[in-house]
Amino acid sequence: MSRQPRRYDVVVVGGGVGGYPAAIKLARHGYKVALIEEKFLGGECTNYGCVPSKAFYRIAHAVESLEKIACRVTGITGKKLGEWAESIVLKIRNGLSYLLEKYGINYYNDHAVLKDPNGRIRLASGEEIFGKYTILAPGTDPRPLPGIGFDGESIISNREVFYLEELPSSILIVGAGVIGVEIAYALSSLGVDVYLVEALPRVLPVMDPDISRAMDKFLRSKGVRIYKGTTLQAVEKRNKELEAKLSTGETINVEKILVAIGRVPKSREAGVELAGVDTDRKGFILVDESYRTSNPRIYAAGDAIGPPLLAHKAMVESVLIADAIMGKKITKLEPASIPTTIFSGLEIATIGYSEEELKSKGIKYKRIRMPLASLSAVAVKDGDLGFVKILVDKEAKNKIYGIQIVSPNASEVISSFIPIYLGRIQLEEAAYYPYPHLTVSEAVREFAEYLLGEPVHFFIKK
Repeated sequence: MSRQPRRYDVVVVGGGVGGYPAAIKLARHGYKVALIEEKFLGGECTNYGCVPSKAFYRIAHAVESLEKIACRVTGITGKKLGEWAESIVLKIRNGLSYLLEKYGINYYNDHAVLKDPNGRIRLASGEEIFGKYTILAPGTDPRPLPGIGFDGESIISNREVFYLEELPSSILIVGAGVIGVEIAYALSSLGVDVYLVEALPRVLPVMDPDISRAMDKFLRSKGVRIYKGTTLQAVEKRNKELEAKLSTGETINVEKILVAIGRVPKSREAGVELAGVDTDRKGFILVDESYRTSNPRIYAAGDAIGPPLLAHKAMVESVLIADAIMGKKITKLEPASIPTTIFSGLEIATIGYSEEELKSKGIKYKRIRMPLASLSAVAVKDGDLGFVKILVDKEAKNKIYGIQIVSPNASEVISSFIPIYLGRIQLEEAAYYPYPHLTVSEAVREFAEYLLGEPVHFFIKK
């Protein structure tokens, strides 16, 4: 007799930040929930992205700070770094496992494929389960270079770089987006010779040009050699080295090549076409304003539904979907209201629109840029390149279209700017709010004073 499939109220495919928050919230409210993850709980963010990269960032920043006062740091190995990063990853992963168990969520460490539009899901183990509702959060994979691909040893992605046995003596990073510049900073601070190749005319090509210029200058000051408007044409192995041929005609010999040119959605691996779930031409799942797919009983969240590919976006989307399944009216996140952060020695955070986007929309705005070097906290943290740029309405100073921050702790400071961007706090209020001293968050008060024409630490000619 064949085994009867288990039935659930909700089946969540994907155990990353786009999946497990919905599973936990629904289980807490009495739903019978199954969570399927083919690799590790926590998904890309916990195991290969956000968590290990920030662990490396912390060490790299500490080394950089010590060396500024002539304290030479030695003995750091890839193995030690990897073991430390992995210990943090395991702690978080185990915490998630504990929560699933406590909330009675059935966890399947398996690969899932949707088999029909009615909720039937087959696991690689051969078992089948049914869900009244399904939440898809399968995430993405690193995009390989055409004709070159990954081998996991010499040509690697973010999934291998944080777990190397030894730090390479040299590395060529292909792609100067967020992942590329973060890893370039961390490895250059740890003594690795770094080459950074970007096909487009500037680093961080989709970000504000002021930010791109600041990051370019910063990375060059760290010894990173940057090649813009350049592509990797071919790779040949020469003993223990790789010979990388660039479109400029130049050849670079390195120990490793890291490819960070984007991500590929894993939706088709999940069998979305069999379940009547539509995708765009790139494979990202299409959803409506309630994160519902073309199949009304299937929702989708996170990187699988397309840019911006951010963990904090995925986490909130997951919780919103849980609310929708429970019958609550939800509002889809507005992409412009989702902050972007870059963790390098030159931290960056943005929210809202860039100048290029406002120009393309025909919106009249005023550009106000304020250097942050006068802030004591910024001076202590050696943030000479720091600035805040705010794009405000041409007429109404309290209508803000975009905020760009380049500063130490920018990833934290942006949270203090969000209420102003959303119009929850007026400039007149922020100018009198006692942001703690010495912190970079004081930039909020400083900027409010500046916009109101009453700055304390800046001279304005009458």
